[in-house]
Amino acid sequence: MSGFFDGVTERGIADAQDGFPQFAIGDNVAFIDNVKETTSKNSGKPMLEITFQTDAGAAIKHHIVDGEWKLVNLKKLMVAFRIPMGETDVAMWLHKRGIVVCKEDVYQGNTYPKVSYFKQVGATTGGIPRQSNPSASAPASSASMPKANDCFDDDIPF
Repeated sequence: MSGFFDGVTERGIADAQDGFPQFAIGDNVAFIDNVKETTSKNSGKPMLEITFQTDAGAAIKHHIVDGEWKLVNLKKLMVAFRIPMGETDVAMWLHKRGIVVCKEDVYQGNTYPKVSYFKQVGATTGGIPRQSNPSASAPASSASMPKANDCFDDDIPF
């Protein structure tokens, strides 16, 4: 007769992992693992249920419900995960990477991470925002610099 404790040893219990991977409060680099169209249990409105996953296996779900903020929330997601604007084939969204920022949520006395907003991977480096126009920080070429009136008729910039 087989029972629940067959194969259970003291060492096996001691070596078991302490829990399952979870999203941290704050920034989490993740990819889109699953997207499905469904219906909100609360409002009965159509919604997207997006599952994000980290490379360590932590997963979290986020919902975009049809309503006042639908387009704003879609835009934030599409920008952060570099999904082409207007792409409605959700299969094309899979495995796109971005940063899922989680805040602390309390439910029935327990603390859980909850999706707050999204950011692009690589959007910031060391707290300095990435430049959207790389040429803006490049030194100007001598052709674009105004010529100094130094009374010399040569093309050598000093």
